[in-house]
Amino acid sequence: MSILTNIFYIISISLMIPVMLALLFGLIYSLYLAGITVYEFMSRMQRREQLAKLIALFESRSAEFPEIEGDNEFSRVLNLIIKSSDDSLLIGKKIAEIESSRRSELQKISDLTKYGPAIGLMGTLIPLGPALVGLAEGNLVALSNNMIIAFATTVVGVLVSLIALAIHSAKKGWYRDDSILLAFAAERIIEIKNEK
Repeated sequence: MSILTNIFYIISISLMIPVMLALLFGLIYSLYLAGITVYEFMSRMQRREQLAKLIALFESRSAEFPEIEGDNEFSRVLNLIIKSSDDSLLIGKKIAEIESSRRSELQKISDLTKYGPAIGLMGTLIPLGPALVGLAEGNLVALSNNMIIAFATTVVGVLVSLIALAIHSAKKGWYRDDSILLAFAAERIIEIKNEK
């Protein structure tokens, strides 16, 4: 039994550095995603009036639609819908592609909300073994050092999850609104084209 216990103890301790590196990578990646999200928010705020005018044109059944400014995927697909109004298969394909791409992006962010706390919990539990050994031996320095690691990894794991959750919530709402607008634009333009 003691051999098995020692094997598990060694495995547990050997995971500490990979766990801390994974948490560090998760924090850097979530901050990177936060920066991209802030940039996307600013771009959306700049396009807000232009999109409102375009939506009003779609709702009024106007036959003239201006091009949307911007070099993002949404603007390109919306411009393609406006230009290629007679090719409903191409429009459907492009809308399906953008929705698939966005589902994949949201899934990665959603995974980060789960992995952050899980890896943080591993980082909490791994140093508790050496901390208890330090407590049993009366080594308060070892106990306190391991407890600091345990609490720090928990906090970083939860922080990664919170950042990812905020990003996921914002992007999910934006992408849902974009999907509604693309579907409406495609149907309205095809309908107007068929009436001519």
